[in-house]
Amino acid sequence: MATDIPSPDARPARSGRRSGDSTTRTDILVAARTLFGENGFTKTSMRAIAAEAGVDVALVSYHFGNKRGLFSAVMEIPGDPVLRVTTAAAGPREDLGRRLITTFITLWENDDTGVALRAMLRSAVNDEGAATAFGDFASGAMMPAIATTTGLSTETVRAIGSCIFGLAVMRYLIRAEAFTALTTDDVIEQFGPRLQAIVDADT
Repeated sequence: MATDIPSPDARPARSGRRSGDSTTRTDILVAARTLFGENGFTKTSMRAIAAEAGVDVALVSYHFGNKRGLFSAVMEIPGDPVLRVTTAAAGPREDLGRRLITTFITLWENDDTGVALRAMLRSAVNDEGAATAFGDFASGAMMPAIATTTGLSTETVRAIGSCIFGLAVMRYLIRAEAFTALTTDDVIEQFGPRLQAIVDADT
């Protein structure tokens, strides 16, 4: 698998590999944060992260499952974002816009997941490494997964993504009153049909 091939610029492993001491998980997160920030999500392999952390690659899988799980932990995103969006995307096409915005707004308004997602958004805006990591993740993992699940074109998925994340920026980062004044139901009722119009325009 591609994620198991070390990148050309992968750093040599540090001496003294560990088999599972108390700092292993933290070391992996630090290494992953560095490499995701430098190389993006798709070009960073699990082996490169393990080498940077000075651990066996099996420990990365043990602690985080897979690269998406590790990325979610680094960005402090609750759960697997790709699984969440593909679950929402699966189903009748004629109701796709409403399902997507309902899933989105529910996660961002939830007391547990919303705090982490807003922190992730601020980090992506203020930190170049976080922006590189999340941008590449969205382009290389999330959008292709939505396109595959729905059968929509890349251009249509891109338009949907720009609307949803534009809403996130205006509502949760800039906190523009025109967006914060909307209730959760308002967001669903106003944005659902408009996202559906983008879906329906895909031929």
